[in-house]
This record gives sequence, C-alpha cells and structure tokens, in this order.
Amino acid sequence: MGAENRRICWLASYPKSGNTWTRAFLRAYQVDARSPINPNDIGKISRSESRRRYFGLVSGIEESSLDEAAIRSYRRDVQELIAKEIGDFQVAKTHNATVSPFGERLIFPEFTRCAVYLVRNPVDVVDSLADHNGLSIKDAIKLMNDPGHQIGGPGDPFVTQFLGTWSDHVRSWTQQDSFPVLIVRYEDLKQNAIAVFTQVLRFIGWPVDHQRIARANEYCSFEHLQEFEMRNGFGELSDRSVSGKFFREGRVGTGKKRLTSEQAEQINAHHEAVIQQLKYC
Repeated sequence: MGAENRRICWLASYPKSGNTWTRAFLRAYQVDARSPINPNDIGKISRSESRRRYFGLVSGIEESSLDEAAIRSYRRDVQELIAKEIGDFQVAKTHNATVSPFGERLIFPEFTRCAVYLVRNPVDVVDSLADHNGLSIKDAIKLMNDPGHQIGGPGDPFVTQFLGTWSDHVRSWTQQDSFPVLIVRYEDLKQNAIAVFTQVLRFIGWPVDHQRIARANEYCSFEHLQEFEMRNGFGELSDRSVSGKFFREGRVGTGKKRLTSEQAEQINAHHEAVIQQLKYC
C-alpha cells in the first residue's frame, strides 16, 4: 500500500497524560485563536478510531448491534476510512496500545504517517486516574498494573480499547519501528509548553508560526480550560469523577502528595524499567 494512504498522525497516550491539553493547543493553533478556546470544540481537530459510529458507517450495521467480533473485523476498515477522510490539519486520538489482541491489530501502520506519544509520570497518572474513574488510589494502582485493562465497550460511545499496564502501553508505542514516534513528556510541556508544542508542530508537518504558537499557548492554558469547564461544562468529564472536574489541577507532582510512600513504591517497583527509561527517577 502506497505512502498516499499513510495519512494518519496519531495523538496517542495512556489516559490522563495530556492528550486533551495537546488537542486544545492544536485547535487553538488551527483557528489562530484570539480569545480562550471552547474545549468542547477540540473534536474538530481530531478523529477517534474507537468511536462507535465509525464502525456503524463502515459495516452498515446498527451501532448498538455491533458485537465484539464484528468490531474486531472492522477496525482496519475504520482506519482506512479515517486515512481517506482526515484533513491535512487534523490528528487521530487514541488510547489504544499498539498491540494485537486476538491476533488482530489495533493500529495499522499502512494508514499511519507518524505518532505523537504523550506520557506522564505514573505516580501523577494514578492520582488523576483515580479521580476521573471514581476509584481509590489502591484500585487505580491495580488498574495501571492490570495487563487486561480495557476501556469503552458495549453500551459506550467508544468501542473497546485495549490499554494493558502503564508500562506495556508505553513500550508498545515507543519501542515499535513501523512508523516514526515523537515522545512528549507531560512534565516537559508544563516546563516549556511553547518549545514542546513547536517541536510537535514540526514533527507532524504543520507550518510553524511563532506568534501564532504564542497566542495558541495563551488561549489554551490550563487556567482558561478550567474556567470554561466551571462555567459551561466539558463533554469529556466522566460521570464517575470524584471532583466533578476534568481539568482538575494539571500540576506536576500531585501524586507524591496524595499517595503514601508504600503506594508510590508499589508503582515504582512495578514500572521501574520504563520509569528509568523516561527519566522519572
């Protein structure tokens, strides 16, 4: 299959690692924002290969009637459709790992141009994951350590997405060689967002305008996103969220304050190799 079909640029991450913030920046940059953006519009910058309606489109089957076997058989068709329809200034969001459950791919290199992989310190991820899913820290740690961890599925607007453990997810994207991957650490974004977002734009092949980058960075700031959600709500907020906020804190190091030393050590022991690889120790 020719290079003309390799049009998807993935924005991939384990949940709660900066994917939404990055899409907010790309949306602000796309429209050359001159005021704070509406985060409910960030879907205009991205597609999701796990959205159930795509499977209804390619299969001709009523969405609610699609079982897991049918979904597995149509994943490739969905990504082929996205590759044909995706705009030059759009990306595709995914939380899937690049694995092959049941012997069938989740991410297809023949439709992939590149990927930006967003990653965050797992001690902070578990704190955010617990709040988002209405879990205790103990149960969130179990989830991050679960090789069978899945999200979405029957009755959900998104089909089943296969995450696995946090380490397995990171490795699946960063240690494959089917397409180029830019690794972006959430902590680096927080430290120097303009420099990192500039790197992202260059990597995905968008034109770089430094004044436009500065405006986009200002108008997609975490504070602006928080204020918008407080006043208007945000469509990606989980109905299980403990805090009732999607844009809760967005800080680096909150996990260390909320986890016990034993809980932090449990995460570090389970994910030691990848934590060292990413220089989180």
